[in-house]
Amino acid sequence: MEGFMQKTFQVKQADRTRMYPLGVSFEEEGLRISAVCEGAGEAGIILYDKRHREGAWVPFPENCRVGAVCSMLLSGYHDRNCSYLFYRGEEIYQDPFCKRVENPGSYGERKPSLPRCQVMSESYDWEKDVNVSIPYEEMILYALHVRGFTRHRSSGVKHKGTYAGVTEKIPYMQELGINMALLMPSYEFDEIMPENTAQTMEQAVLSYKQELPEPGGDDGKKPRLNYWGYQPGLYYVPKSAYAYSKDAVGEFKDMVKAFHRAGIGVSMQFYFPPEMRTADILDVLKYWVLEYHIDGFHLMSANLSMDLIAGDPLLAETMLLTGEWNARRGGDGKRNVGWLSDGFLYDMRRFIKGDDNMINQFLFHVRENKDEIGIVNSIARWDGFRLVDLVSYERKHNEENGEDNKDGMDYNCSWNCGVEGKSRKKSIQELRLRQMKNAVTILFMSQGTPLLYSGDEFANTQGGNNNPYCQDNDVAWIKWNQTGMGRELLAYTKFMITLRKAHGILHSKTLLRGIDTLSCGFPDISFHGREAWRPDTSPASRCMGIMYCGFYAAEGEREDECFFYIAVNMHWEVNYLGLPKLPKGKIWIYRASTGKEIPEIEETAASQEICVPPRTIVLCTTGNVPAGAQKPLRKKRQNKGNQGKGDEKNR
Repeated sequence: MEGFMQKTFQVKQADRTRMYPLGVSFEEEGLRISAVCEGAGEAGIILYDKRHREGAWVPFPENCRVGAVCSMLLSGYHDRNCSYLFYRGEEIYQDPFCKRVENPGSYGERKPSLPRCQVMSESYDWEKDVNVSIPYEEMILYALHVRGFTRHRSSGVKHKGTYAGVTEKIPYMQELGINMALLMPSYEFDEIMPENTAQTMEQAVLSYKQELPEPGGDDGKKPRLNYWGYQPGLYYVPKSAYAYSKDAVGEFKDMVKAFHRAGIGVSMQFYFPPEMRTADILDVLKYWVLEYHIDGFHLMSANLSMDLIAGDPLLAETMLLTGEWNARRGGDGKRNVGWLSDGFLYDMRRFIKGDDNMINQFLFHVRENKDEIGIVNSIARWDGFRLVDLVSYERKHNEENGEDNKDGMDYNCSWNCGVEGKSRKKSIQELRLRQMKNAVTILFMSQGTPLLYSGDEFANTQGGNNNPYCQDNDVAWIKWNQTGMGRELLAYTKFMITLRKAHGILHSKTLLRGIDTLSCGFPDISFHGREAWRPDTSPASRCMGIMYCGFYAAEGEREDECFFYIAVNMHWEVNYLGLPKLPKGKIWIYRASTGKEIPEIEETAASQEICVPPRTIVLCTTGNVPAGAQKPLRKKRQNKGNQGKGDEKNR
């Protein structure tokens, strides 16, 4: 190959002032190469072109090193169709800073050789597209797995399991009302797990660079997959196996541009190993913002320096989400930092299923909001039960994972509503639907940012599997053939999203303090028990009335809808909640309920209250009642002694 090298290009030592950026890039004079070359031994690049099967091994010249960085210029080399790998001693590895990968193969296939890197040099027409900046208080997050979102036969898209398939579903997401999509890992990672599957995922991922999978597979068994992708990889490359075309880069950009045209931002999950430097993480994030117009990131690492990341000027308007407590504290005071709250997830699950001593946690999370950091809430996520499985299973069913059902969380704060798994019993189905609506209502009526996991809006199930990290099949894929329950839940979810977005008091930028700072006669938020203004916070309490005053919204509300009252009853018996008296000329009216029963509002000179059926949330608003219009429902209780008893008459 020496003759080929000499005829094609000339190796020159690079200018010390131009050691960065790391990686390989074309410029006017030729090909510039910079790489981290730690340790002794010869290091260099292996170049491949279409005319030569074997690569040209080009070592870095002597005296080209500054610190641990080696750099050189291949003057006269302009083959933009070339591919390459790096070598150090006898080790051949991929460039961790490469921007494109050549022919990585189909998803789930063992790769016969290490996929080669390519130089990304072509331009892309973004058509005046710009990054989207959405503040946390206005954000509706929607998490999805690019492959699993449309891979199922029921998805109805042309290119299933791809970026193009996600693009086809954008009108659906737009109609749903979400404004920020969160993509699970979509950078280039090796989905084939090592053969020794007894080890944990953490043990299987030991290094920053991508390793070749072990050969094996002669027994005819399918390779074990890392479906989620929470592992290191080539952080600058969109995952090629998620593209139907050979141009994964262009297909990914087309998807982002389509999202932006629909008014939806795009955020991405990234897993970084603890040993990865903050400077390298920053380079990755800034590249995706500039090159791919990404609007946010969910950073998953045990050693994040959020103060440095969030303080970077280029990321000042980029959503930066983390679930690590130490990282969350480092982001205090920076409004672009958000914290994914596990406390909300588990406490609200327990409250919804009716556990004791949860009323105070419920009240805390309903109004939790911070000036210095965004709070992101969820009730179901990718790493646990789906929403419908939370109300259908009390124990995990991960037998298909091949780990004897030992993987995944043992305690999920779930309740099966009386039957483990599927049930044709109408009463069970109605109760499960009611409980899911309760969860959706609490999620979207709480302060902070709601996060909805794709498919939960229409009761997509994983069959009780709470850890489908290795399930590239119907277990983890979204099934779009909705049931009657799913269609009803979807319609209700759309309603709640629309309601939240329309009223600023339901998504305040600042903490609701529970005091009358406007001297209007009402606090911004207030809590009520069986008597108005007297909440019951005893350990046995499972009921609470919450009133929002729209006068405190950032933008003006319609006068007849300036108050919201949420009557929450997670008890298994009927309960009554007191309604606060409204200004003269105003009256409480029924707006929505999570149950099928029509709640009844009693308004007399003596009292104002609402009858709330078991395990139900009722939403009331205010308005004028013009002549001839439908008046609010009234009920006069005949027997005060039946208060709180869940007999069929009261239901």
